[in-house]
Amino acid sequence: MIAVIGAGVSGLSCAWWLQRQGVPVRVYESAGRVGGKVSTLKAEALCEMGPNTLMLDDELRQWLAELGLSPLWPEQGAGLRHVLQRGRYRPLPAGPWQLMAGGFLSWPAKWQLLKGLLRPGSPAEAEASLAAFCRGRFGQEVLDKLLEPFAGGVFAGDPEELSLAETLPKLAQAAGQPAPLWRGLWRQRGARARMCTLQGGLQQLPQRLAQDLDVRLGAPVTALRRDGAGWRLRAGSGWEWADKVVLALPAGEAAELLHPLAPEMADVCRRIPYAPLAVVSTLLDGDAVERPLPGYGALHPGGEGALTLGHLTVSNIYPHVCPDGTRLVTSFIGGRRRRGVLNQSDDALLAGLNEELERLFGARGKPLAQHLVRWPQALPQGTALQRRLRRAAEPWSGRGLYLCANWLDGASLPDCLRKGRRLARQLAGREPGFA
Repeated sequence: MIAVIGAGVSGLSCAWWLQRQGVPVRVYESAGRVGGKVSTLKAEALCEMGPNTLMLDDELRQWLAELGLSPLWPEQGAGLRHVLQRGRYRPLPAGPWQLMAGGFLSWPAKWQLLKGLLRPGSPAEAEASLAAFCRGRFGQEVLDKLLEPFAGGVFAGDPEELSLAETLPKLAQAAGQPAPLWRGLWRQRGARARMCTLQGGLQQLPQRLAQDLDVRLGAPVTALRRDGAGWRLRAGSGWEWADKVVLALPAGEAAELLHPLAPEMADVCRRIPYAPLAVVSTLLDGDAVERPLPGYGALHPGGEGALTLGHLTVSNIYPHVCPDGTRLVTSFIGGRRRRGVLNQSDDALLAGLNEELERLFGARGKPLAQHLVRWPQALPQGTALQRRLRRAAEPWSGRGLYLCANWLDGASLPDCLRKGRRLARQLAGREPGFA
């Protein structure tokens, strides 16, 4: 039997594919529900308080169909994105040609961007931080106007801290080649994934995976030790035996279990940084919004002094989630660079947010409903620590101990789903190597 400790998306994916291949598996989860930070609140509207969308390629689409889950696609035109510049929203260019032809960047910045795409790469550049890579190749303006709001909106992170190789591995691979950067990126192009959600919210996915599994909720594993060729887990008041163990826990919790066995690996896990976030869903009367933002939403560069990292205009993307005549906006507060703002009370955060919605969207009056959830460890940050962690963890795979979590090899929902399947195939003897 293989024990999977943690019923987030990574652990559930691994367990589901193990069972699919005939391998006995049991999932242990300390919380009273599955899914980790995938959390759908069904209230006055359907509010995603964790991840808001799922990017589907053909492989994931086929898996959803097998699970009986149907994707719901966004409305036409919902892909338009904005960025806050000098207190006003400007549309983000939809592609490279629009970026070079429009007025989003100055002409010197466009010229430096073009030169950066033509310049060959180097292995050292591929190991740089996001900020160092962008600043050295494309210049400060591209960093400030494009990469910094992107890093805040996608990773809630600091581009000076984030590793290029860990956060944008395809770009890092292209940057490490002795060929023009544009050529490396062109070679990596593939079928584009499509954004979607699920009927009833994204929480339907982990709940559906768990239906087919032996999942023990409210069952924290508090100790782990080797026992001959297998493992002993202390779950509750007793010990249980497993042939192999998959740790699918947050990094700090994994460190607590690992410390007696592998102190070096535990130390690295303990040091992995997380970005804290408060996620707020705001339901507004549609007639009370004077300047509704079209499209997907907006990102806020740090220099703009906004309270939030950005807003998703959810009702534009998926109108079915809220009643007719209303607008649903999801806002993100905090992140690595703005952690201090989360020291405020919920009431203070909501008051500041409503002032921002009034200033930027012309939202008048009191919201119809607002829901705030705090995630002290919302998003693990991809830094140079992950490389050290892989080196420390590799010998343990030969002893039947594996890592499968969002703090290693990608934090997005598709990343977590794929890494679970990849590790399951390895454990079932279908793929070689360490996952």
